[in-house]
Amino acid sequence: METDIKKTTLILGAGNIAAGDEGFGVHVARRLAKTQLPTDVRIMEGGVGGFDLLGHLEGVTRLIIVDIIALEKPPGDLFLFKPGGTSIEPGKKVVSFHQVGVLELIQIAAIIGCEPEVFVLATPPETMDWSFELSPALSEAADAAVEFLRGVIGDEFASLGKYVTSFPTIYSIGSVPQGPGSS
Repeated sequence: METDIKKTTLILGAGNIAAGDEGFGVHVARRLAKTQLPTDVRIMEGGVGGFDLLGHLEGVTRLIIVDIIALEKPPGDLFLFKPGGTSIEPGKKVVSFHQVGVLELIQIAAIIGCEPEVFVLATPPETMDWSFELSPALSEAADAAVEFLRGVIGDEFASLGKYVTSFPTIYSIGSVPQGPGSS
C-alpha cells in the first residue's frame, strides 16, 4: 500500500553576504523566509558553510540551491538547472563560486545515504565589491527569484522538473513556464 508522503524541501541560500552580489542566495533566503511557507519547506542561509551544512540535509528529499553563477549573461538574469554530477572532472569549467563546496557536500551526503534531488537557481553577479547590499540588478533578481520559488512551492513543485534537464543546459527563468496563476 502506497502512502502519500510529502517531500521535505530545503531552499539553501549560498554566498558571502559581505561581498555584494556574492550574497545573492542569502538575500533570497532572507526574503523568502518572511513569507508564508508550507511546513515541508525549510529555508536556510547557507552562506559559505560547506561541510558544516551536511547535518541540515538529513530528511531532505529536494534541495534548491540559490547562488550566483559565472555565465556570459546579463547580471540579474535567472537560470535554473540540475547539476550534472557530484564531482569535479579534470578540465571541467566551474560555473559557480560555490560549486566545488556544494558538489562535495552533495557527494558526501550521498555516501551517508542522503541523496536529495538537487536544483540550482542562479544569476550572474554585477559586482563583487565589499558591501552588504546587492546591486540594483541583483536586488530585482532576488525579488524575481522569491516570486518564482513561491510559484513552484504553490504548485507543490510539480512544474520544477518539467523544464529542467541536466547541466550544461541552463534555462532562463523568463523562458520557462511558471506555476498556476502566473503570467
